Amino acid sequence: MDFSAVSSALKAIGELTQEVTSLWGVDEQVERLASELRWMQSFLKVADARKVDHEVIRTSVVEIRELAYDAEDVIEMFALKVASKRKGGFSNCIKRSACFLKEGCVLHQIKSEIEKITARIEVLTRQLKTYDVSKLGVDGEGPSSSTERREARRPYPHVMDDNIVGLDKDIEKLVSVLVDEESECKVLSICGMGGLGKTTLAKKIYRQSQVVGHFEHLAWAFVSQNCQIRKIWEDILSDLNILTEVDKKMKVEKLAEKLSSFLEENKCLVILDDIWNTKAWDSLKPAFSARKTKSKILLTSRNKEIVAHADKNGFLYELQELDYNQSWEMFQKIAFPQTNSPGYKIDAKMKELGEDMVKHCAGLPLAIIILGGILATKYPSLTEWLRVSANVKSYLNNDKGEVLRDVLALSYDDLPPYLRPCFLYLSHFPEDYEISADRLIQLWVAEGILSSKQEEGDEGQIAEDVAEGYLLELAERCMIQVRERDNIATLKIRSFQMHDLMRDVCLSKAKQQKFLYIADQSNECQLSTIYSLTVH
Repeated sequence: MDFSAVSSALKAIGELTQEVTSLWGVDEQVERLASELRWMQSFLKVADARKVDHEVIRTSVVEIRELAYDAEDVIEMFALKVASKRKGGFSNCIKRSACFLKEGCVLHQIKSEIEKITARIEVLTRQLKTYDVSKLGVDGEGPSSSTERREARRPYPHVMDDNIVGLDKDIEKLVSVLVDEESECKVLSICGMGGLGKTTLAKKIYRQSQVVGHFEHLAWAFVSQNCQIRKIWEDILSDLNILTEVDKKMKVEKLAEKLSSFLEENKCLVILDDIWNTKAWDSLKPAFSARKTKSKILLTSRNKEIVAHADKNGFLYELQELDYNQSWEMFQKIAFPQTNSPGYKIDAKMKELGEDMVKHCAGLPLAIIILGGILATKYPSLTEWLRVSANVKSYLNNDKGEVLRDVLALSYDDLPPYLRPCFLYLSHFPEDYEISADRLIQLWVAEGILSSKQEEGDEGQIAEDVAEGYLLELAERCMIQVRERDNIATLKIRSFQMHDLMRDVCLSKAKQQKFLYIADQSNECQLSTIYSLTVH
């Protein structure tokens, strides 16, 4: 449960306590409001720790957040219109004497607004007090601190290349087709459902030594559900090192002509990642219209019809789910600490739980990675593993699509309260957008996202350091995919992306909890910055 808004409101009240208590008749209302918010915050913390799940509580959380935002707005209005004007000594008092009556009206308005908000919170409080959360859930050993976990788990398991299993035969087959110059096949496609590892396989091929040695130039472009033709062509031209400032100003038809000519004259491999339908291919096709060429196109898609539509001699490769042994191998790499300590072995009961949970992942790599990331943060607490195991059985069913969706939802539900607003904030960024870690941290700090953490050891830390720790925790849980790090020694994240399915969950949760409002729904996937979005 996200109670960051309540914490933020309490912080605002605390910062203005001295000024507020100096006002006639308003200090009582403010203290009453703060008291109700403190109770609400305590209730939400306990309910979240006990994993209490009740319809009344779930539906109340959104209203609680709205009330907290309203409370913070009122306090900030007081700071702007009244408290700031009470500073300045005798000379300022003379100037203010003329607007004494106006200030009295503002104070009356503030008092009235506080009373209304407090009354609404009290109604919610009475409803929630009927649920004795102290008797719900099971006490047990909690997970170790995030800092201890990260130190124990170096190198971090979320580095995707470290987690790859079962792709050797896939790589071998696709590479053999790509480097075959006698083949008439110009378009190859890796197809399969979301979360199966299509992009991961394409990346391995992109870096494979035989491929790098065979082709003169390689280029990669993310297509995604919202196909932005000009951006895709410019990304390819940029990777081919032939994009100029003049090109950025020329008509889109000229870009297609330039790209087509280059592909015809040179031996290139272009990977178009996550292309959704034949319509998207048709819009991109003018740049790949060269007839006599040694260049090849590799697509990743959930739609197997695209390759036949793009090239009658095209090669379709359907990626399969992992078998159980491969699934267990991948899970172990993520969920258990990588250690070379002599005599180390996995706890028998945790191994049994892990083997059982892996069976529910239906061989889907993304589901295994996310589940492993959840459990990695709870190692070595057997109690926490038992809780996750119970949740897995209640969440998951036999349908593969539903399994993946439910594991992603479970990954969000398992987040500690201080991480949830940080994760939801990522919904601002477009699909396949490479997010700068430094920029994100600045935004988190500016929005007050970090104010809700209440954990020992964080007092005295500067906000940027705390934010960096939060980002590492999201990576440790495999909820973000790291693109670039500073160096091996620090493992500091420089940039990252979100899997499109994880982003879908993030956006859905953000909308559900009214965390953001999309100003232009038609342009939702095209936003290149977050400034077109309104956030509470």
